[in-house]
Order: sequence, then C-alpha cells, then structure tokens
Amino acid sequence: MPGPKPLATLQAGTSGVIEARKGKAIPMKKGQSLKLINTHGKQVIDFFAFALDSDLTPLPASAFDFVSMEHTRSGNLRLTPKTGGKLFSNRRKPIFTIVEDTSPGVHDTLVAACDAQRYRQLGVQGYHASCADNLHIALEDAGYPFPRDLTPAPLNLWMNVPVQDGGALAFVEPVSQEGDYVILKAEEHCLVVCSACPQDITLVNGKGCEKPSSDLSALMDSSPYRPTSLRVWRHRTKDTAIKTMAAACIFCKIVKGEIPSFKLFENDRLLAFLDIQPLSLGHALVVPKHHGAKLTDIPDESLTEILPVAKKIAKAMDVENYNILQNNGRLAHQVVDHVHFHMIPKPNQTEGLGIQWPAQETDMDKLKALFNEVKAKM
Repeated sequence: MPGPKPLATLQAGTSGVIEARKGKAIPMKKGQSLKLINTHGKQVIDFFAFALDSDLTPLPASAFDFVSMEHTRSGNLRLTPKTGGKLFSNRRKPIFTIVEDTSPGVHDTLVAACDAQRYRQLGVQGYHASCADNLHIALEDAGYPFPRDLTPAPLNLWMNVPVQDGGALAFVEPVSQEGDYVILKAEEHCLVVCSACPQDITLVNGKGCEKPSSDLSALMDSSPYRPTSLRVWRHRTKDTAIKTMAAACIFCKIVKGEIPSFKLFENDRLLAFLDIQPLSLGHALVVPKHHGAKLTDIPDESLTEILPVAKKIAKAMDVENYNILQNNGRLAHQVVDHVHFHMIPKPNQTEGLGIQWPAQETDMDKLKALFNEVKAKM
C-alpha cells in the first residue's frame, strides 16, 4: 500500500482565508513562523498543532505528537507561556516558540475546546459550530488521520479565564486590543489548525461578538518578521448571517431584493424563485434566508419548510417527473456557497438533471461498522 502523502506547506507570498466560525489547517515547515493579528481585539483563536514526519507526512498513530497544554504548563512552569516560552508536545518536545506577543499576554491553557456537549449544557438546541468540530473537519480535509473522539486541549489565544480566590475560574472579556498580535515559530515540521472560536453564549469573545466587526489576520513566512497573509474572519452570533461572507453572496442579494428575481414564494425564513439558468423549464430554487455554505451551517428551524415549499412548487407546475437536489461542497457540484434546494422538472431524457450512479459492491463488515459509528452519534 502507498504511504501517506506529504502535506503541501504554504509558501511565502501566498494568502488564504479562514472563514468565520470555522477552522483551517496550515502545514508548516520547521523555521517558518505564524503571525496572528487580532484586528478586532476580542476574537479568541483555538490553536492546535500536530508534528509531521521529516518528509512532511502525518506520523503513524503510535507516534502521534501534538501540542499539549499539560506539558506546556509543566515545561514552562507557568499557567500561560510568555514571549520566549515554548509550546511542548505530549512527548515533551518543543513544537513552537512564542517569538513576540504585543498583547498583555493573557491567554488560556486550562479550558477545553468548545464542543456539541458544551453548547447543549449552555441551552443551545440544534447544531452549533464548535472548535472541536472545526479541528476535526480541518484535519480530515487536510488528510491527517487523527481519532475523531480525541480533541487535544488548545492554546486559547486571547481567551481570558482568570483563576480567582479559592481556585475558581471565570469567563470574562479578553483584555487584548485591536492590532495585538502573536508570532509563533515552528521548531518542527507540523500541521497547525486555527479555529475562529464560535462561542457566542458566554463572554469568551467579548460583549460585542454579535456585532459587525473587522477581521483577524494570520501571517506566515520563513522569517518571523516578513510574514505573508492568511486571513481569519471575526465570527458573528449564531443567529445572524456572517456578514463578511454574505456581502458578496448572490443569493443574499436576491433575498434582500438587491437583485431582481422571479419570486414564487417568500416568508420570514425562505425564498423560492425561478432559476435563470435552468436545466429545464420550471427549474426553481428554494433558499433559506439564513446564510450558510453547507446544510450543517443552517439552523434546523430554517429548514423545516424547505421540502413543503418545494412540494408546492412541483404541484403548482403539475410536473410528473422531477428531482429535488441539494449539493454541499465543490466535489459535490455546489457552485454558490449559500445552501439552496433545486426543484428540477424532468420532462424528457435530454432535459432536466442527468445523473450517473456508479453503484459499488457492499462490504458488509465496513457497512456495519459505519452504521454503529453513525448510529451512536445520532
């Protein structure tokens, strides 16, 4: 069997974007530096890092080597590392050095990454983005095999969790200011994951986390003082559109009436209109007004009426054969990064949706294992 593929590191002069409330994997070579600039002032970043082999491939499971807050505290003999301090791995190896920190140096190493159970405890119903999910999605997208049920404690940059008298902890607003930054130099080849923390229930991201704000910038280069840009967007509250993303979204503009449409149905949660580049006459789109790129980004309450409205459109058009289609991601043929459902009439063999269905033979053992895994998470 072929071995794992080397991960392609970012090169000097390149730039990218980490979307609001999401995470991004950043492969780095030894000697490169990552600069995180808090341009808003209060946004927390969950920082994870995993050592790579000398050929930039993931280490085998028996040799996993990742930044560990327990070992970082003992290695520095401090609750929080300061400038010149190291981020140590679970094998006590220095993975990063903090080269510079212009903030007051208040970060957190005690609190676990937010996850689904944490938001349930806070009273959230339905799905809420989390740093744990962001980590594992980013790792999977990067091709880094890591146990889904294991989430290392992150370095919570700019998170303010003071230890009070008697050892009690509290979540209070970050003391970092607009423009503060941290530069971290890689001491080993590694894969970094940064998550723009989506916490909007507590004060973790400050009192104004639901209001429009500027972005964070993450900058990277082989020299800590000549970085190039990778941008990290400031998050919004879970109940509002991510304005930085929605501003350029064609469907959001249609929802707002900035672009005219052949409107078939509208209420406070969704809009249905005719597609102007149809696969067949009557091709219609049903779009939730809540901006989200994928189905898992949309609150359940914004999805409850989608299929009833698609059904109404199909009945109104008196179509006998039709497809209801919803795509997620480029490989799945999604073009517009705003969730939308197609109702596509199929009047004949040539018009409408064409589908290839390359069915595979089933490995019943693998199918049973998948069933048990998914069933346990439902």
